[in-house]
Amino acid sequence: MKKLFVIIATILLLPGISQADSMFLVEQGASGTGKAGILADSVRDGSALFYNPAALSLVRTTDFEATVGLHFPSLSYSTESSNQYDASKNVLIPGSMFFTLPMGQKMTLGLGVTTPTDINNSWGDDFPGRFSASKYQLMTNALSIGVGYQLSSRFRVGASVDYNTTSLKFENHLVAPYYNFLGGEDNNLLGFYETVGAVDESDTGTGFTVGMSWNVLEKWSVSLVYKSEVDFEFSDMPVVFSQHSLLNIPNAVEAFNREFGEINATMNSVLQMPASATIGVSYHPSNRWIIEIDLATYMFSDLEVPFFDYMNAPVSAVDRGMTEKWSDMNLYGFSLDYTATKKIRITGGMRYASDTIPYDDMSPAMPSSEKFWISLGLSYLDEGNGWSLALQFKSYRDHTVTGQEDQINPLEPGYLEHLDTSGLYDLNETGFAITYHHRF
Repeated sequence: MKKLFVIIATILLLPGISQADSMFLVEQGASGTGKAGILADSVRDGSALFYNPAALSLVRTTDFEATVGLHFPSLSYSTESSNQYDASKNVLIPGSMFFTLPMGQKMTLGLGVTTPTDINNSWGDDFPGRFSASKYQLMTNALSIGVGYQLSSRFRVGASVDYNTTSLKFENHLVAPYYNFLGGEDNNLLGFYETVGAVDESDTGTGFTVGMSWNVLEKWSVSLVYKSEVDFEFSDMPVVFSQHSLLNIPNAVEAFNREFGEINATMNSVLQMPASATIGVSYHPSNRWIIEIDLATYMFSDLEVPFFDYMNAPVSAVDRGMTEKWSDMNLYGFSLDYTATKKIRITGGMRYASDTIPYDDMSPAMPSSEKFWISLGLSYLDEGNGWSLALQFKSYRDHTVTGQEDQINPLEPGYLEHLDTSGLYDLNETGFAITYHHRF
């Protein structure tokens, strides 16, 4: 009864606490975290639903696993004059769970909840790039159901349908002028105040994952996995404006009420999760060791340019978004899997991802670009019951950018002028994951 309570409580809690820093989480579960997501061909538990549904057919027991992680991001911006500004450092909590159910001798059904997309960025009010680096809280929870089938002793196939729900919280700073309205001189500019425009909406999208796995030789196997693109169309999102600088000067209050108080502005946006293709090759030198190499491509170049367009909004509400197409992101990595004893497994992984975000174009606070990370995992399972732990460290390349800082200019649209200055963004992240395993 105690184990059943833990399982039910975990199922109820996971969808509500799923948050993370990285925009695209390629690691789900402690097994994936411990191998840096490099297990398309060597996955042997319920997380195969995410990594390669074909491998579900190798899970011949009714298992449940639930994972909770802790992410500790560190993001900062340094100006030419060596002033440093730090983003908020919140402890973030991603989660996932998987359930497997064998159906006969060759097929296994999988059910899972994952967090494939998540980002949460926030800067202080003194950040000089706050007018470009909008605040995002973008989170996707995916409910997946899939099946793996063993066509022969050497060849397996699988597929899953993924139902995604994405919530979007978006805020950006605006600058608006205030005039001597109360003195009867509408053209007499008195000053400026900052305003925040915010939206809070959600949308759904459906995708699919297909995979195959083939034991080419006695000690070699290869897998192919394809994940489809998923689109989220946010239309007519109501925008809530608030006076951020809190100027209680009567003219400023009147200016805000005139420009933002009586306007029912909306915002449109399209956000997309890219399609991806992965090939994994693993070598089994003995019953204790598995060595795998993965190559993956995230097809960002097929996506629309991300945008946030204001509709029926005042002139100060400048549309936000990117102007450049993203390039495809290529990922390379390898992992090691060592069975130390009948109950203890040790895993490790390393991954490198090439750049995909044009950093000179928009907020660099979207950590989905060039990065390197290493990870280590340890599991203790007694006949399928027990715990897995994993640690990972992500390091993102320092990015020097220009045009991220602004100054107020009443002659420019939106009353902002981009400054031709350069700055340096630096991001690192340490993460932990713990998985509870239960075999029925």
